[in-house]
Amino acid sequence: MLAAAIMACASPLLAQEVKGTEASDQGGAPKVISESGGAAIDSDSIEEVTVTAQRRSLETALELKRASDTVSDSIVLDEAGKVPSTSLLEILQRVPGITINRVRSAGSPDQFTFEGSGLQIRGLSGTKGLINGREVFQGGLGWSDIGPELLKGVTTYKASRADLIEGGVAGTIDLQTHMPFDFDGTEVSAAVSGSYGDFSEKTSPSASILASTRFDTDIGEFGVLVDGAYSRIESQNSFARFQPYFQTEYQGKRAFAPGGFFAGSDQFERTRKGFYGAVQWRPTEELEFFHTTFISGRESVRDSQYISPVSTSIGLADGSVVDDDGVFVRGSIINSADPATGITVGSTSNHTPSENQARDFSQGFTYASGPWEVRGTYQHVETESHTSKYGISLNGPGVVQQYINASGSSPRIGFDGSFQADPATTGLSNFAWLNQDNEARTDAVTLDVSYDFDNGFFKKAAAGARVARRKESDSFVGTWWSASGRGWNGVPQTFVATAQEGDFRLEEFSDFFKGDVDAPTSAYVADPSVLKGSQLERVLNTYAACAPDLPVQCSDPTQSSYLYGNPVDPTFGLQPSFSTTRPDTQSAYVMVGFENTSANPFLNFSGNVGMRYVRNEVESVGNFVFGGGATYYQSLEDAAASLEMIGGIDNLEAWREAHPDEELPLTLTSVPSSFDRTESYTGDYFLPSFNIKFAPFDNWIFRFALTKTLTPPNYGDIRAQGNAGISSVENPYGGGSESGLPGIFSGYGYTSGNSNLKPEISLNKDFSVEWYPSRGTTMHMALFHKAIDDKVLYNDVDYTAADVFSADKPMSVSTDSGEMVFVDGPINGAARINSYKTSTVKGIELGGRTYFDSLPGRLSGLGIDANVTYIDSSAPDSLAFDMTGATMTGLPLPGMSKLNYNATMLYDWDKFSARLSWQWRDRYLITTNDSSTTNSYSIPGSADPIQYSLPVYGAADGRLDGSIAYQFTENVSLKFNVANITDEITEAEMEVLPGKFVTRSHFISDRRYSLDLGIRF
Repeated sequence: MLAAAIMACASPLLAQEVKGTEASDQGGAPKVISESGGAAIDSDSIEEVTVTAQRRSLETALELKRASDTVSDSIVLDEAGKVPSTSLLEILQRVPGITINRVRSAGSPDQFTFEGSGLQIRGLSGTKGLINGREVFQGGLGWSDIGPELLKGVTTYKASRADLIEGGVAGTIDLQTHMPFDFDGTEVSAAVSGSYGDFSEKTSPSASILASTRFDTDIGEFGVLVDGAYSRIESQNSFARFQPYFQTEYQGKRAFAPGGFFAGSDQFERTRKGFYGAVQWRPTEELEFFHTTFISGRESVRDSQYISPVSTSIGLADGSVVDDDGVFVRGSIINSADPATGITVGSTSNHTPSENQARDFSQGFTYASGPWEVRGTYQHVETESHTSKYGISLNGPGVVQQYINASGSSPRIGFDGSFQADPATTGLSNFAWLNQDNEARTDAVTLDVSYDFDNGFFKKAAAGARVARRKESDSFVGTWWSASGRGWNGVPQTFVATAQEGDFRLEEFSDFFKGDVDAPTSAYVADPSVLKGSQLERVLNTYAACAPDLPVQCSDPTQSSYLYGNPVDPTFGLQPSFSTTRPDTQSAYVMVGFENTSANPFLNFSGNVGMRYVRNEVESVGNFVFGGGATYYQSLEDAAASLEMIGGIDNLEAWREAHPDEELPLTLTSVPSSFDRTESYTGDYFLPSFNIKFAPFDNWIFRFALTKTLTPPNYGDIRAQGNAGISSVENPYGGGSESGLPGIFSGYGYTSGNSNLKPEISLNKDFSVEWYPSRGTTMHMALFHKAIDDKVLYNDVDYTAADVFSADKPMSVSTDSGEMVFVDGPINGAARINSYKTSTVKGIELGGRTYFDSLPGRLSGLGIDANVTYIDSSAPDSLAFDMTGATMTGLPLPGMSKLNYNATMLYDWDKFSARLSWQWRDRYLITTNDSSTTNSYSIPGSADPIQYSLPVYGAADGRLDGSIAYQFTENVSLKFNVANITDEITEAEMEVLPGKFVTRSHFISDRRYSLDLGIRF
């Protein structure tokens, strides 16, 4: 349909009136090495017309794409603002082949973010981020930290050149900021907006102002630009998340049913402040200096409340429905180990504040004289981030049955029979908290030299070098999880009815899923005031300690017991995890641009060929921490013998009263320890690139690119720091964990960085055909193939504890003898590795844009912009385990949707502009190793652990956004936006058996309305 529309509209444009803006180079940005052969915009080949400002930015973006000497796409931010966007990511998702995620990160697939996270080019996540050609995103700054108001354009390189900074296996995205010499004289522009979320029912303000001027002096021309921006967003979401489907028995056959659900709501607030300043000085026609200062700060707070009736010992009630594979469809789950007691209804409240700040100070020069041009830059980047999380969980009475139907587009969950939150029977269960700090510094120096040839086949030669030294320091305390006073641990359990006034409240989950879904129940949760970091010591002394002078009295009022010490030590004296990583890079390149002009149209071509050399040096110093305090039985036989020694499960409480502060017989308790380690890696790489562009016919361009690209491992993957701890399965005797019985040893949980990870190397082949039948109209088709070696993937760790801890072994103390012992066992976990096999990505991309200029009158303002991308991928070494413990193979690469498409209806006429945009992507793999879907369990009646590590996918998802804008005068405009018009529910899925997908989670957030006022002076 789009092709037919473009062909029908290839007639001359209907002339319309206003001035357009031209793109200009940015200080320090890589320059196109050849723009001939049909790339440059020739006034003889394009009809001279003037168009509305709304259309001009689209045309400018097409001109940049057409002029490029490699496969790329461009956005001019004036046009990007026509569709509602709260972040740069939401703007970029409309570029052909680019997709974003709606989960917080690949490591947090159960956490929703309405602004989007992660960015893939043609399905791959190895994307290099630049600002004005300079690296900025390594070391703490993320895409969501960049406000759209700071930018004037974005270029997406889908193929590479030798002069582009290495690091983009998927591609490179270069963000161009405004510079003073972009403007003719003095200009001031400002924008204010208000944004309203229909779920949060709150209005959030945003504002920005830019002022630029240029002036002549006796020592040359100067330009000064400053830009300040402020943005706040408040949002709310509801969610329902289902546990992995554990193996059980139903009607005499094997079945798989969810171990319960999590359901609740999040309240989120984000504030972003940005400052950008630029100075340019041109003392002579040949010489120019520049300086830019970029400062971005972001603060956010997320509060969560949810209930969690979950268990691994589950069964199915009569009347439940399973499919032919025995996989649960709908019905009620029960506690198979103790049906009469039911499944405990837990409730949790979390408070998660975070702060991020980035500062980029860059300066450089350009000297151009005759055929020579020399450019140099020095860049200093500082980033800091701090994240905390504080949570309190409670346990209420059990429910005999809970109803679940996760098969529809929205969740249906609840409890069979009566359940009512009771403050007298809702008691504190545990605390959780974390503190994570990150600091990074980067210093980079570049020097580029180019020479233009007067004539001949070779048009330009260029060479350059870059040195970048980085240092990232990370400190991580937690995540800590530990019990409150529970009676069995020496401190009486506190119930909501006897808690300090104001510390807890009844959460009714009102307006659950915007009132379209009944809330499963109400529950008591901690009040947000209790969850501040400053309250941690008071909370621990109130609910994890007992003493004559404390709110809780011990069983003997004259005694004292402090679970976290006195004074409070929430980390139990354990050293925090830390690492310092120094990845240094030295690189150099040579590149030659060429052009051939011939009477034979098939011999009209231009392009470039080059080689980039990269040397990566990585050194990381960190500590390996073994968590202590876990009490466990080494075997099921020890657990049975221990109960026999104390007189059976019925005598458990009496034994504990008679033996205060003692562990049960035959148990072991892990002892905390840590040691430091240093790892390093050095590698040399050569990255050739070849780009050629043919222009055999008017308005047709054919491109081919053969390039090799590199993406280094993420900083978090190469840290020498790691941790381990005891893993156990639930004790099947006496009602499981609620009795307080220690679990049965199943091995060691293990996470660790790997400084020996090699960069991913991709050999890329790109072919594209572009057609520009008239100004502002285009169609393109692109074929691409990537063969990626050393792909960084998660895989199962095939180690035993004796293999990993050859020198510093994790020790446990025996309750009976007091001796320190080492218990060997399997390592239960996964780690980042370089794939032994080649991963592949291949696909096709189609797209186009046109206005229906042949229509009469105002109808000629209608247009369409659409693109579709089909991708096929394979990741031979990706590994996961289904709910039977069987290995799953044939998984795609993470982030890869087979089908993605965007379609935007355009309308521009005179002073009126409108957009209606639909983005859709197919199912895509998020992760195979999320902590909540990677663990082990035992089938009821068996003590043999089954390890599972489920692939978690983002479900197929679409989103409709729209805007209407009106230009009152040349200097005043007003725009109304609606984001998420159709109020979509975002879903994630689990693959519990090969090819068997079930719902993991549902999220719904705000439909957002905003009104934006723009003023220019």
